[in-house]
Amino acid sequence: MTIKDILKQGVRKLELTPMGRVLRELRRRGISLKTLRALELFASSGEGHIKDYAPWVSTLELWEIDPKCERILQQNFPTAKIKITDSYKEVKSTSQSYDLIVVDNGTSIYSEYCEHFELFPDIFRIAGNSCILIVNVIPEVQDADVKYFPYLFNKAQLVRREVFYKTNHPEKVSFHEMLKVYKDLLEANGFQLEWHFVQKRTFIYYLVLKIKRI
Repeated sequence: MTIKDILKQGVRKLELTPMGRVLRELRRRGISLKTLRALELFASSGEGHIKDYAPWVSTLELWEIDPKCERILQQNFPTAKIKITDSYKEVKSTSQSYDLIVVDNGTSIYSEYCEHFELFPDIFRIAGNSCILIVNVIPEVQDADVKYFPYLFNKAQLVRREVFYKTNHPEKVSFHEMLKVYKDLLEANGFQLEWHFVQKRTFIYYLVLKIKRI
C-alpha cells in the first residue's frame, strides 16, 4: 500500500471527502445509514466515493455498463450485487426499489445521454417510499474548468440543459432554479421533497434530495 493510499483511507475514516461530508449531514438529519438499501447507477471501477458509503449501508447494488469493470468491482465490494447493464435502460425495467440512490453521472454528453437528464422520470420507479436521491449537478463552469475539460458545456450540452432546466441561461443555473425543476418532477410522479442540501465536489456538486412518496 502506498502513502497515497494510506492518506486516502485516513481521509475516508474521518469522513473528510465530499461524500463523507454528505454522510455526516445525513446522520445529523436523523438518517440511519445502516437501514438503507443503496444503489449506485454508474459504478465504474468503484475507486471513487462508493468506498465512502459502502461500509455503512444495509445492502449495496452497483450498475455499470463496462464489463471490464466487473472484476475490480467484485474485488472492491465482495458483498455487493453487481449488474453489468445500461443504467438508463435498467431503470425502466427493474422491479427493485432502493432507499439510497446515487447518480454519479458524467459531466457532459456521452452516447445519446446528457448528464442525468434521461433518467427522469423513470428513476422514480425504483425509489422507495422514503428515499435519498443524490445526483451530480453543475451550476456553472469557469474558464479554467473548460480549459482542462474542453468538452464541458459544448453547444449540444447547453441545448439539453436549456430544455431540462427550462432556462434561457443554461450556462449558469442557480440551485434555486434547479430545485424548482426537480420539485416539479417529483410532484408530477407522486413524490414530495422533504428537504435537501448541496455539497461541493469540484465544479460538480452533490444535490441531495430527501423524497417521500405521497
